[in-house]
Amino acid sequence: MEPEPRKPTAPRRLDLGDTHNFGRRVTRRGNRIVKPRTVVWERLLLDASSPVRSALGEIALRVGNPKAFDFLPSLDFFPAEEGPGGEVEAIQLAPLGSAGAFSAGDRAELARATGRSLALWTWLGVSDLHWENLVLGRDPSGTIIFSPVDIESLFDDLRLPTETKLLPDADPEYALVSRHASGVRRVLPYLGKPVSPQTLVAMAEAYVTALEWLDGGAAEVAAAIRTVGNLKETPIRVCLRGTGTYVYSQTDLQAQIEPLWPPLLDGELEQLDRGDIPYFFRLYGQPGIHHYYSDEDLTSWKTLPLDGDVPQLEPLLDLERGLASPGGRSLREEGLFALIAAFDDPSLSGRHRLGDFTVELTEDEIIVGFPSGDELACDRDLSDFVAGVYVPCRCGEVETVFVPAVTTCDGFDIDDL
Repeated sequence: MEPEPRKPTAPRRLDLGDTHNFGRRVTRRGNRIVKPRTVVWERLLLDASSPVRSALGEIALRVGNPKAFDFLPSLDFFPAEEGPGGEVEAIQLAPLGSAGAFSAGDRAELARATGRSLALWTWLGVSDLHWENLVLGRDPSGTIIFSPVDIESLFDDLRLPTETKLLPDADPEYALVSRHASGVRRVLPYLGKPVSPQTLVAMAEAYVTALEWLDGGAAEVAAAIRTVGNLKETPIRVCLRGTGTYVYSQTDLQAQIEPLWPPLLDGELEQLDRGDIPYFFRLYGQPGIHHYYSDEDLTSWKTLPLDGDVPQLEPLLDLERGLASPGGRSLREEGLFALIAAFDDPSLSGRHRLGDFTVELTEDEIIVGFPSGDELACDRDLSDFVAGVYVPCRCGEVETVFVPAVTTCDGFDIDDL
């Protein structure tokens, strides 16, 4: 018997991420990533032709460093003609290669990219930057790219870079998970574990200098963001809990042993009952936390009560006032010390210099000297504010552009995570 003719196969699809909006999820189709939610924010930051990227380019030229923001990729976007969502070109990067063959020049470039990336995303109030959301590699020109690929939550008035999840938060309730998932762990295979004093100073100098550049061009960046035609109708994601918490809540045995607190909201239960990971969002300049769609046609949404025992929203950065932030000084000072403390290690000591910028690590203090001649000092033990990035496992610390889809952790007790 002759075999039946082989039937044509449908285009290969690869589902990525969690399900939201009645089973929808990010999907790869050929050389494009299909996203069933807004791509407006990613386009502003990851498309080199966008108004915000143009503004960043002007800032870079003005400060005499035209490659200052070249750690960002350049991707093509294809917004949906109707409804939410759109497509984005799949990022194509080459791996950085073997960490053992990484040159001193490469290490310096990556250290600068890490410091500037921390500055940019904290300054813009972007969060959820765990290592699964980051790419690390070289673009076709050989430039090192270190960037998120999903940008859904932004414009929060952040006080510390730990709030982006690039650096680990010290909150006792989340410290283990935060240390495990912190985004900067992507760079550790190449920068060292622990990093050298020279690398630490390079990251710190790049961070504080980038914040100065961004503050100087804040009005330009804000004006570029305001060019978004549907700015006040574009969802900004609000994460009420981590995804792991929702998975935990659906495990009856665990829930009986340790009931979830605070209890799940009706809006969370509704989405969990239909098989989705709960997704909430806000709109710029408007009150309320909304479900991201309450019908399968994606034409309507529900809103959590504005009053009562429900999560409350903090004000966003003020675009009309040039991204004005009461937390700006905190980012430049406390944020700088948080960066240094996150990468600190008992083996590091002494005074280290990059140009006129210095970092001194004594037994009890961190002392930073600036080109202006000013000095700032704080206690070396900042464990109440930031956790260390050097964790026992190597999850996320890989030499590939993306982290593996499945990672088996041998450095933590999974029940602790």
